[in-house]
Amino acid sequence: MLPVQASSPDAWKVLYDATATACVKQSGLKKPRVIEGPVLFSNVILYKIKGTWQQAHMKGRAGKVYCLHPYPNGEPEIVDAP
Repeated sequence: MLPVQASSPDAWKVLYDATATACVKQSGLKKPRVIEGPVLFSNVILYKIKGTWQQAHMKGRAGKVYCLHPYPNGEPEIVDAP
């Protein structure tokens, strides 16, 4: 039997912090913050982010987006949230 190695709680925290930071940065919102997540899937982490739309025509309205971040490597993908 092979020994099993699991990630430590500290390693998960580092991963969650890094992916949340990347998602917040990629969100395109002013004053973004994570309001839900992390939700862990087999190879992506999901966050819901809230902030204010930056575009002038949105007139400072609140906005929400979802972020899917592949892990351990990958670029976050942002989609509008209802």
